[in-house]
Parts: sequence; structure tokens; C-alpha cells
Amino acid sequence: MTHLDNWVNLRNSGLRIAIIGLLSLVIAFVIYSQLTFPSKEQQPVVIASQLKNLGNVIFVITILSIISIGYGVYKIFKAEQLRIPNKNRLMYYITEAFSDKKYWKVMAISAACYGIFFGFLSQIFIYKGDVSFTEQGIVVPSVTVISCCKLPGYVPMYTVYLTDHFLILLIPINIILAVILSVSVGFNISLNLYAFKLAKMQSAKKTSFIGSVGAIGGLFVGCPTCAGSLFSTLLGFGAEATFTVLAPFQTLFIAISIPVLLITPFLIARVIQARSYACKSM
Repeated sequence: MTHLDNWVNLRNSGLRIAIIGLLSLVIAFVIYSQLTFPSKEQQPVVIASQLKNLGNVIFVITILSIISIGYGVYKIFKAEQLRIPNKNRLMYYITEAFSDKKYWKVMAISAACYGIFFGFLSQIFIYKGDVSFTEQGIVVPSVTVISCCKLPGYVPMYTVYLTDHFLILLIPINIILAVILSVSVGFNISLNLYAFKLAKMQSAKKTSFIGSVGAIGGLFVGCPTCAGSLFSTLLGFGAEATFTVLAPFQTLFIAISIPVLLITPFLIARVIQARSYACKSM
């Protein structure tokens, strides 16, 4: 088997795994929605006693589908690393950064930290210091399930009461968004660090004003909601109030962040490519 066959087979395998995961996710959401809330005129097809078990199955499928999509994308990325090096392709500069395992570790840590931050912002993690769950008759720890009847992706909804003041709200669509944003943020932060390392090695000791602004802007692109947090702090809001201030803008953050996070790696790769050509011409 040739080198070309290796990367093509790996890429195609990754595509199949990712597509299967995505289709499984969509089909599961659609079927569950039809069974639990087919229309305004009809009652749920599945009786209440069966909803919880069905909801558990859908939740497991959601998690497995996310893992499948992630693994498929990972295999596609590894396939790109196996391709014959071509410095005219932007993907070459993106994959080159992750040839060093250090950047995979940076990505994992950054994604985890951002995931926790986003979890509080998107009300996945909820702390109610002024509310006692036990006083409201809720057993702690415990789990409650809302099996129907909402739009696809919003059910089943799990409320996990961990302590008297802290709970975790698990909604399939929120979990998917949290994973996409967290991984994308971690990826961009690692790539930014790689680009910064190359710039530091190639440039003079003095850093230009434009370069400094670009570095700060890159951090905000890598962590878009962090920018909102900083602005809230500068405006005089406390740490606890920050999440309250930012929460209503969650949809706006997501709508802006995902396209920016997907485009940014190619913009960074273009900068690295330009610097590489500039060094050769000197």
C-alpha cells in the first residue's frame, strides 16, 4: 500500500465514522421528537412509563454520536498529517503545529477550562447560593428527568442535584454546543501559541504595535466569551454578576463564535505561511 493510499483510506474512514455519528444524532432526535410530541393535535405515542427509558437511550446515543463525530474528525486530521508535505496548502501549517504532542495537551487543557466557563454561562452548571433545594423538598443528590415535550434536541432534559445549592442541567443541544465550542477554542488557542512561538523565533526582539494588537485579538478569538467577561469586569460588574450579564447574549455569542472559530485556523495558517515565505526571501 502506497503513502497516498494510506492517507486516503484514513481520511475516508474518518469521514464514514463522522457521518455515521452525525446521522445517528439527527435520526435519534427526529424519532424521539415524533414519538413524544408528534403534533399539537395528537398525544405522545410513547406512554409516560416508557419515556424515561427511551430518554435514557437517546441520551446515550447523543453521547456516543458526539464521540463518533469527534473520532472521525480526528482521523481526518491525522490523515492530513500523512499527506505529502505541500507548503502551498494552508492545512499543512495547521497540521504541522500538532505534530508536537505538547499542543494536543494545550488543546485538551484549554478546551476543559473553556468548557467549565461556558457551562456556567450557558446554565449547564447552576449555583443557587440563595436557594436551598432540600428546603424545597428535593432529595440531594438526585436526578430528575423531563422526557417531553419540546423541540428536537431539548429533550430528554436531566437535572442533577449534586449539593444543596449546585445542580447540573443536561440538555442534548447544550452539550453538543459546549463540546463544539470548547474543542474549537482549545484548537485555536494551541494554534495561536504555535504561531506566536514561530513569530518569536523569526522576528526581532521588538514587537510592533500591530503585532501586539493582533496577539490580543487572537486571544479574544480563541476565547470569545472571555472578551465579554473582561468587559463586564471593566464596567464594574463582580465575578458573580458576570454570568448574569453575559447569559442573555448566549445565542449571539454562539452565532458569532462558531463561524469565527472555524475560519480562524486558516487565517492563522495564512499568517504563518506568509512569514515562512518572507524568511526564505531574506
